[in-house]
Amino acid sequence: MDRTPSRRAIVIGHLIFTAPAIAAIVLVPFLGLRTLGPFFFVYYVLAGIAFGWQWYSLALPAWKRWLARKGVQNDEGQHLAHRAGFAWLGESRIGPLAFHTTASAACGIHFGPWLLSRWFVWILPLVNETRTPIGDYYLQHFEVASVIPAIVAGYVLSRHFRSMATWAWIVPTVVLGYKLLTFTDPYASVLASHFSTRFSYFFVVQRTMPTPTPGFGGVDPVRVLQ
Repeated sequence: MDRTPSRRAIVIGHLIFTAPAIAAIVLVPFLGLRTLGPFFFVYYVLAGIAFGWQWYSLALPAWKRWLARKGVQNDEGQHLAHRAGFAWLGESRIGPLAFHTTASAACGIHFGPWLLSRWFVWILPLVNETRTPIGDYYLQHFEVASVIPAIVAGYVLSRHFRSMATWAWIVPTVVLGYKLLTFTDPYASVLASHFSTRFSYFFVVQRTMPTPTPGFGGVDPVRVLQ
C-alpha cells in the first residue's frame, strides 16, 4: 500500500470515528455537569467513554471494509489502524467497562423509580387498589425496587455477557471505599468510637424522604441521595 492512499485513509479514519469519539468523551461530561451537577462526574466520564467506544466499535469495521474495497488486504488494514493509533489501548476492556458501569449507574438512578411507578400503574389497578405514588413508598420498598432487580440483572449479564461484567465492580467499589474512608460524622464523640456509623450511613436504607421544610423534616437529603 503506497503512502498517498495510506495518508488519505488515516485522515478519513480520524474524521469518521476519532473526532466523534473524542467529542463524545468531552461533551457528555460537560452536558452532565450542566444538567445534574458534579455529583455523578465519574459516571459522566464513563458515559462519554462508552459513547466514544460504541461509535469506534461501529466505525472501525466500516473503515476496514472501505479499505478492502480499495484493494487493501485485511492484514495491511489492521497494521495501518495500529500505526495510525486507531486501535485503542485496552480496546477489549475499556469499552465494556465504561458501558457496563454507566448502564449500572443509569439503572440505579432511573430504573428503580420507574419500576415502582409501574407497580402503581400496572399491578395495583388489578386488585382494585389505588394509591398515590410517593417517595417514601419507594424507600420503604427499596430492596424490592432496586436491590433485587440489580442482583437479577447482574447475574444475567455475568452469565451471558461475561466480558462486560468482569471489571464493572471496580469503579463503584473504589468510589464507595473512598467515601467510607473519608466519611466524618459531625455528631461523633471524641471519647467514643463510631466506626459502625459510616457503614450504617451508606448501607442502612433511609426509609423516609426529606420534606421541603426547614431542616428537611429531620432527614438528611444528601444521605438519601448517597
